[in-house]
Amino acid sequence: MQTNTDRWNPVSKGLHWLIAILILCAWGSIELHEFYEKGDPMRKWWEYLHFTVGFGILLLALLRLYWRSTHPRPKLFGGRWQQKLSLLVQGLFYVLMLAMPITGMAMRQFAGKETPLFWLFKLPPLVEKNIDIAKQLEFFHKELLWNALLALLVLHISGALWHHFVNRDDTLRHMFPQR
Repeated sequence: MQTNTDRWNPVSKGLHWLIAILILCAWGSIELHEFYEKGDPMRKWWEYLHFTVGFGILLLALLRLYWRSTHPRPKLFGGRWQQKLSLLVQGLFYVLMLAMPITGMAMRQFAGKETPLFWLFKLPPLVEKNIDIAKQLEFFHKELLWNALLALLVLHISGALWHHFVNRDDTLRHMFPQR
């Protein structure tokens, strides 16, 4: 791996913002599906979009992990505790970007349901149906992981804004496109 640089590279920035947008789309699609009655085709459409976006996040998170392991990160600003917190939050984000789609797919697998992806194919159930495990995974996916993701998001945005407005350093500018 190369040494530190003064900015994130364009691929890292692009993956960061694309995954952020897809996380918003995954959340929005599952919330919008609730506006439709069970059996309504639009409810299924929003649900399928949620599965597809979630699977896309999984693939992009894996790509981002690979890219991150082979390309330098910019220098960290702030005190030692801020740098450690920043690295911890980043690491936990990677865990959640992988765990959310994996638990979502596993939940459907153990519920004995196919998972439609990209409106092109359906991932068939590959494990024996077990509703108890499916319910545990549902709780883990919807309650624990989702709320952890929201908490990290608040911490991440707060930290970026703190660096920008209070510390007045380049942390936030590192992630924006160059002008």
